[in-house]
Amino acid sequence: MLDNLRKKQKLIVYIVAGAFILTGAIGGLTGIFAGGNHLAKVNGHKITLEDYQKKIAEYYERYSQQGQNVDDNMRKQIENSAWEEMVNEVIWTQQIKKHRIKLSEDEILTEMQNNPPQELMQNESFQTNGRFDRSKYLEALKNNPQFFVMMDEYLRNYLPRKKLQDKIKKDANITLDSLKVEYGKDTNTVNGKALWFDFNKADSVFVSDDEIKKYYDKNKEDEFKKGPASRIKYLVFEMKASDDDFNSIKLEADNIYKQAIGGANFAMLAERYSEDPGSGKQGGSLGVFGKGQMVPEFEKAAFALKPGEISKPVRTNFGWHIIRCDSIATATADNYQIKASHILLSVKASDKTINQIRDKAEANKKLIAKKGIDVAAKELKMEAANSEWMPHDSEDIPGIGKLPALKQFMIKGKEKAVSDLLTDQQGRLILAQLTDNKKVYYEEFDSVRLRIKYQLEKEKKVASVKIKAEDFLKRVPQENCFRAAEVEGWKIVDLKGHKEGSFIPNVGTSPEFTKAALALKTGEYSPLVITKEGPFVIFAEERKTPDMKAFEKDTAKQDEIRKRLEEAAFNRWYQELRKKAKIIDNRAKFGML
Repeated sequence: MLDNLRKKQKLIVYIVAGAFILTGAIGGLTGIFAGGNHLAKVNGHKITLEDYQKKIAEYYERYSQQGQNVDDNMRKQIENSAWEEMVNEVIWTQQIKKHRIKLSEDEILTEMQNNPPQELMQNESFQTNGRFDRSKYLEALKNNPQFFVMMDEYLRNYLPRKKLQDKIKKDANITLDSLKVEYGKDTNTVNGKALWFDFNKADSVFVSDDEIKKYYDKNKEDEFKKGPASRIKYLVFEMKASDDDFNSIKLEADNIYKQAIGGANFAMLAERYSEDPGSGKQGGSLGVFGKGQMVPEFEKAAFALKPGEISKPVRTNFGWHIIRCDSIATATADNYQIKASHILLSVKASDKTINQIRDKAEANKKLIAKKGIDVAAKELKMEAANSEWMPHDSEDIPGIGKLPALKQFMIKGKEKAVSDLLTDQQGRLILAQLTDNKKVYYEEFDSVRLRIKYQLEKEKKVASVKIKAEDFLKRVPQENCFRAAEVEGWKIVDLKGHKEGSFIPNVGTSPEFTKAALALKTGEYSPLVITKEGPFVIFAEERKTPDMKAFEKDTAKQDEIRKRLEEAAFNRWYQELRKKAKIIDNRAKFGML
């Protein structure tokens, strides 16, 4: 059993580490460099490139232990996960120190012996007949020094965080009154159905440009005043392969083509050489496809082939393709389809090309600073993209996505400043000029015009449907309204356990609806309830109300709700910490983004 355990020790640790909300419990921050050689700062604490690379290596080891292959997409995910873990480690360490959390040797030993993590309890190495065997676990602690050290290391990192978490939960001061309020929300429910006079079924309405402008001007201060936020213009330098890069791969493509037309087995060539991960393992087979499904260059070559013919290497943005037409699937005039296979030799930008693109981008930084990005873009025969406003509390930059270094530039830079050359998550080089950095701004009329138009149209449709609903209720007796509504094409919505905060199926949330529903008694119909989503009639088949006397005696239910409220309080506390954390992310400067 111990031999089996030794083989799985690392994997067990990784499983345990990932199982808790207190992430990053194994390892710590080591080797912090002095001076300015740092990858990042978190609340003044430096993280070096070496630290980051070590953390990434840990993640690669985890995936390796689990037998997972790491592709480019997985690599980016690993790097981001390692980054998040390191930031969290710093914040946890700082908060543990701030709250003076201490840990005794007795606490570690007691926790180790009495509270093994659930993931270890579910591991077959510690089970007998499918159930956790405490004696096997204790035997491993006693006789396997490596396992003992591993658990000791884990607990020295995990327990302080657990103690801090417990302290924050306790400080939330969840009282019995708080529990009663939450219990009341949970158990004050209605089952039944609602007749929805759906505004989408209203007659068409017209909203004039004057109405839209009038609404904008009237609500400009309350609805369209925003900030702080920034905008940029930016140039994107794609890391595309050059003609030289394509030519260097063409020689190999020509060689494979000669083998293919010389009688070599096409499927075997595809399995050996093709870099298309989907079709390569299938002997290059792409299955059946028609026109318009492939890129133009590929399609033109493929549909020019007769069954059994093989094309010369065809160039697309993906690389060089050698295509074989396997058969004609359908040959009707309006539906011509073929079955084909291909061998793909992908072409990526070489180091030489990447350096040339980078040098070109770097050279134009001074030009942008001197003449502005529009002039620079014209000279480069490029087009400068305009970002939308980026609120300073947003994670994403419109048009680019997450790029922390650029976000910091947008928040802290002065207007007309030029950014460093940065690499985004798609591997593109970004060079930006800050056009606006405002504490307050107004959404431009043209950018919100359609939004206002839709809102005003909706309001008019709701008003129109309200008239139809009132007429309907005058014509139809209350007890027949649901049956008659279905005949006339209105919608019936089922309500199951509807309570405060609940969604109305296929509609959304509506405080007005919920207030009216919870005001009913069993067997009652509501009058016409007017909401932003249209009018409703609600029928309460069953109303359930809180039994506070029973709740005061139900300690199990109290504990359940207390735990939920404490978890929510802790999550709010930690989210606020992350939001307020001063994080300087220099990964882009190190080529790590």
